[in-house]
Amino acid sequence: MNSFITNLIGERKERIKKIEIILVIAYILLAFVGFLSVKSAVINSPLEGIENQQLMWIIIGLVFFTVSIFIPERFIKKYTPILFYLVILALVLVLFTTPVSGAKRWIRLGPVGFQPSEIFKLVLLLYLSYVLSQNDNKKFYFASIMIFLSAGLIYKEPDFSTSIIVLFTWFVLVFVSGRFEKLWQYSLGLALIGSPIIFYNLQEYQKGRIIGFLFPQTYSLSYYYNTAQAIKAIGSGGLLGEGYMNGYMNLSGFVPESHTDFIFSVIGEELGFMGVSFLLILYSAILWRLYEGYKKSDDLFWKYFYVGSAFLFFFHIFQNIGMNLGMLPVTGIPLPLISNGGSSFVTFSIILGIATKGLMIEKNITR
Repeated sequence: MNSFITNLIGERKERIKKIEIILVIAYILLAFVGFLSVKSAVINSPLEGIENQQLMWIIIGLVFFTVSIFIPERFIKKYTPILFYLVILALVLVLFTTPVSGAKRWIRLGPVGFQPSEIFKLVLLLYLSYVLSQNDNKKFYFASIMIFLSAGLIYKEPDFSTSIIVLFTWFVLVFVSGRFEKLWQYSLGLALIGSPIIFYNLQEYQKGRIIGFLFPQTYSLSYYYNTAQAIKAIGSGGLLGEGYMNGYMNLSGFVPESHTDFIFSVIGEELGFMGVSFLLILYSAILWRLYEGYKKSDDLFWKYFYVGSAFLFFFHIFQNIGMNLGMLPVTGIPLPLISNGGSSFVTFSIILGIATKGLMIEKNITR
């Protein structure tokens, strides 16, 4: 009896060692930092209390993260195409909803609202990885057409930044596949040629963000105002920061949208260089583990999924931090697992949950 218990304990310890612990810890810490950052960003503002809603989404995200780890791999591959087209249907339906702040991005199911465009990032990764892992050119071309149409639907919401993310993700995965060279080359050429036309058809506020980035001093009180304030807040943080919930710029409300687009400025002001470095270490850990998964996996589906997930995280991190520092134009791209927003948090939770599953040392634990 004693030997049985000893063997059982030993087996459980061995199974625990096989869990992708680094990714799990990084995810939990980022969720914790995100909640504290949102709570600080809205203190003494009309939005105070919104952190409770964010906490609800964090709990939901944790549930989806955990469930994603234990979903059978065959289930993921079997039902990914169905989920892909269901989300495309949601992208169509959202255009018939009532605008919120001039945009049609949300579908409400009772008290809960979600953004199909955020969920599309997840199904795009899954479906494109699934299609590219198969030797079926017709299926790939049809999937590509649907992805381009979906990017157009997202652009119409309007959500220009997410439509660009969709197209970039498609480009990266196709490029990494080493196939369809003429397709991605022609697509890149068309994108470059069509850039002036795309710019001309942007909304006025979208054009303003680009113009403000190009001429910051001229538009420091208008288009570039948010970024200018964010830079001041980050700069005032110094090495150790002003202290949690003690940032003058944040408490005085000088940085607009500090709980979403410019939440990085809150972290920089209150926690300083050390706090920002800790945040970047957590993100680096995620990117490192995804890269390791790409190197070690022999399954093309997982290889593409790791590459796509790493790109999606990197693009969001680079763009969001870049616009906070004035290095890139302002967009509505959130800081993953940090910015306030339920759809984004749940989407990234599921992506990391599936990636964690793939990174299990022995896949037959959850396969």
